[in-house]
Amino acid sequence: MPHDHGAPSPSSMLVHPIFIALCLVCCAASAFLGKTVLTIFCGFVFTLLLCSYFWGRLSIKKLTYSVNIPASGVFPGQSVQIKRTLSNNKLLPLTWLELFEMGENHSSFYTFSLLKWYQTLAFNDEWTAKKRGIHKISLVTLRSGDGFGLSSQLKRITQEPEGRIAVYPELLDVSVEKILNDIWDTRSASFGYLEDVTLVKSVRDYSPGDPAKRINHRQLAGGHGLVVNMYEVVSPNSVLFVLDTASFSGQPDENLEYALSVAASLVTGLSLRGIRVGLLAPASKHFEQTCVLPSSGEAYLARMLELMAGAGKEDAALTAIDNYPAPELVGQVYYITYSERLSTSLSVLAPFPAHKTQVLAFFPDDMPPLAHGLKIRPLHSFRRVS
Repeated sequence: MPHDHGAPSPSSMLVHPIFIALCLVCCAASAFLGKTVLTIFCGFVFTLLLCSYFWGRLSIKKLTYSVNIPASGVFPGQSVQIKRTLSNNKLLPLTWLELFEMGENHSSFYTFSLLKWYQTLAFNDEWTAKKRGIHKISLVTLRSGDGFGLSSQLKRITQEPEGRIAVYPELLDVSVEKILNDIWDTRSASFGYLEDVTLVKSVRDYSPGDPAKRINHRQLAGGHGLVVNMYEVVSPNSVLFVLDTASFSGQPDENLEYALSVAASLVTGLSLRGIRVGLLAPASKHFEQTCVLPSSGEAYLARMLELMAGAGKEDAALTAIDNYPAPELVGQVYYITYSERLSTSLSVLAPFPAHKTQVLAFFPDDMPPLAHGLKIRPLHSFRRVS
């Protein structure tokens, strides 16, 4: 297993080129003076240091190192297998090698007693996730040298792309039934069905009174006459979560951790129920602002959990999303914030129907009945009472 360690130490001053040159001068001078024993000694030291110098310099050449991390993340308490591969791509064997791995929240140190010529060594580590976040392996330093331990060289390798482990927010026991009830209520309010303008079922000839926005301009440009689109009729069974992590700035860390855990639990629970779930996440130090459209499938769920793993109180405020397709088709929108008073991005909710949009506040500001015309609910109301 890896353990914490300081930076590798430099080479001995004995193999400095000036000192090696001084040994050669001493050897020549003692030979000129007829000092046989001293000449042999100085010649031996010169040869030893010169071999050590070049051995050390060549030892670090043609070394490659890679880290293979599973693509999906883990939840706190789960373990992940990380595979590392180290290759010596030359004829010269290495009698020792040190590997210093620097990550965003960790450092690891490994030692090897022998790496043969053209040998590839693969080894695995099992890491247990403890804290939410994006944990990166960004810089690796290899140190090796001669067999006498006098000369050593460093080789720094930057992982491209960076090795990254996403530790998702901790899952809590939440009630997704409350969200399903909200979706049912909005279906009743809209008679349960809407036309999905992203799904064209068929076309028909234009009739007087047809809205201009239904005209199929592609067919018209192709010379096929004036026709209008007939859209698929669907029921709005999707949910979009909006994260306002910037509103938690200045608040204790555990408040944001709780909010993200509730959000991750609701996203996971709804996905398992077959509900299409989406997420609008702000720009963080790991990701740009990202909108995952309501979808189903493990890949989309993993992406949303990864975005929440990378969220922080220092995130930027959300900017408006002008190209959200058919916002009227969304089943429910939940805006997660610290409080309605400290919210930073309520304007991004403008495209969505107000009766389908709610503010979920960690601190509900004495629970006003409406926040900016939107219903407000305490975030903790989704926790199950044991």
